[in-house]
Amino acid sequence: MATTWRRLNASRDHRWTRPRSSAYVEGELAPRDERRLAGHAELCPDCAYLIATLEVLLGILPALRLPPDIAFAIAERTAERVRARIEECG
Repeated sequence: MATTWRRLNASRDHRWTRPRSSAYVEGELAPRDERRLAGHAELCPDCAYLIATLEVLLGILPALRLPPDIAFAIAERTAERVRARIEECG
């Protein structure tokens, strides 16, 4: 029953997940929101891809030794491009 309920809410959770993906990757979500987003990412390959991309990007940025504001701007711009590409495909 719980799995069926999650599938029914997948579309609503998809819209909810996208703007919170960066906060999720950085560990800034409340535990309840973190569980909700993780549960959605298990069912949604698009959001799982977005999260994986953000994790890789945030892992690479410190090695570039950029000022935090520039690194954040790059991460946000890249996340927007990934989101746009996902929307084009789906």
